[in-house]
Amino acid sequence: MANRLHIFISVGPDLETEREVVGQAIASLPISLGWEIRYTPLRGEWSDPTTEAVEPCDFYALLLGADISAPMGSEFHMALRTGKRVVAFLKEGPRTAAARVFVKQSRVAWRRFSNEESLRPLLQKSVVDQILEYPEAYRTTVADWETLSALPAELDEQTSRGKEEATPWHGGAGRDAIVVSPQRDLPSEGVPIEGQHDSS
Repeated sequence: MANRLHIFISVGPDLETEREVVGQAIASLPISLGWEIRYTPLRGEWSDPTTEAVEPCDFYALLLGADISAPMGSEFHMALRTGKRVVAFLKEGPRTAAARVFVKQSRVAWRRFSNEESLRPLLQKSVVDQILEYPEAYRTTVADWETLSALPAELDEQTSRGKEEATPWHGGAGRDAIVVSPQRDLPSEGVPIEGQHDSS
């Protein structure tokens, strides 16, 4: 059984803000589950190769904006070959010829979004649906189950209203990360560093 939900996000270089939204949106879900989030490398980042991170992931999502660039196509095809459910998000706006061909030939159901605020509830709902479908795989507690079960309706309402508040820009959430859960990842006898005081 998994202590963490392993997530891989294929995302183009033109969606830097959306990368940040992904990390923030997932980390803010009210659940005691840890996360491991991996992304398509940014330009200049080295990967060996990123498709190796796709195969073991629990949740795969594709975010497409104006263009598709390597290695997004390889990541997408690895997800298909390994039987992943592909959750695909398409940003409204102009697209290159390559991106238009990819959208037409990919044969996935695209969920359209206009900006990072409209992406946030769509992405959160997709992750929540994954956890609710396989609760035993992630050792979902009764409290987590009850909290998450109420979220899809709330997120649907946010999506239909289109009034989600702008996501604050903090930086750093758009990089590969492991988000720990204090309830699951810290030893029961452990003491948080900030809780210790110097007695000298």
